[in-house]
Amino acid sequence: GEEGSINREADRMAQYGVATAATKLDCVQIDGLVVLKIMKHCRDEQISNQLVSGQLLGMDITFASTTTLEVTSCFPMPHTGEEDNAEDTDIYVTEMLRCMRDVNVDNNTVGWYQSTFMNSWLDVESPTIATQYQFQESVPKSVCLVYDPVRTSSGSVYLKAYRLTDKFMAKYKQHIENNSHGFTEADLKPKFRDDYSGKILEEGISTDEIFEEVPIRIHNSALVSAMLYDWVCEGTMGANMDCDFERLDLSSRPFLEKSMELLVDGVEQLRQDQDRAEYKKRDAERKRREHKRSARGDETTREELLRMFPDPSRLEGLLIAHQVERYCDDIAKFTGQSFSKLYLAKGMQEGSNN
Repeated sequence: GEEGSINREADRMAQYGVATAATKLDCVQIDGLVVLKIMKHCRDEQISNQLVSGQLLGMDITFASTTTLEVTSCFPMPHTGEEDNAEDTDIYVTEMLRCMRDVNVDNNTVGWYQSTFMNSWLDVESPTIATQYQFQESVPKSVCLVYDPVRTSSGSVYLKAYRLTDKFMAKYKQHIENNSHGFTEADLKPKFRDDYSGKILEEGISTDEIFEEVPIRIHNSALVSAMLYDWVCEGTMGANMDCDFERLDLSSRPFLEKSMELLVDGVEQLRQDQDRAEYKKRDAERKRREHKRSARGDETTREELLRMFPDPSRLEGLLIAHQVERYCDDIAKFTGQSFSKLYLAKGMQEGSNN
């Protein structure tokens, strides 16, 4: 009765991208120790050149209509090979959560983290979409932390928190429940009423509506804050620290070259995906016409024909376009920072000459 109507209303709002109280998340607060654990996990695996992942632990707190996800601990996930199965992974996670509970540490799963190299977490072969969908289905306010050790080495920590949007979750769930093979072209476009009123029956989805970034706030305990203050003031511990000049590094050529190379590859992949989709779409139309001619006495509607011979999935092309968009944004942001450094260096040089 009332609960069913509330769930239907939540599903309808999700189709239009409206966040409900069950999924709304304003901020992710991460303990400094968790950030160091993630960085250490990535550094330990640099020799094998493998991307790492792990689970996040904590809890969500709502205060004054502001929902904050507090991440207080984490643990790494082992590398799974072809001979490993999901049962062994589940046993490992269960044992780790039990150990966390025994030592009085938060053992509530609130998401996962993964390392990346130049937006590789957005690759079509990457399990990011499926994994995050499973997390948000079981824990609606869970997040995925993405850490890039290569960009971090340039002087600033690259750590982002992402979630699947409610609109994408609703469409992805709809296709899974209907045993469909993926997003079709009709799913990406908005659907209007037939009475030429211009009213939208169902919103489409674009590349900007796959992931949403959640602001991150780093939290430290009082003892850690006191230690950092001692370092800043060059006290007993700060006297042995070297000055950090990595942020003033003017070298931008390697990053831009690699970004442009990946951008060109992404555009080529997008073109190939469009060619494949057009070919499969024409093939599906041909099969519908042949079926309609062969079954003259059978009045098959177009909706039934679409279910029998569906249009090709455009989810792969949507993800590639989203990745290309990220490459463009990263190049624009990095070049802006590089120009600022160059103007700063020019001003310092002119000042020293005068």
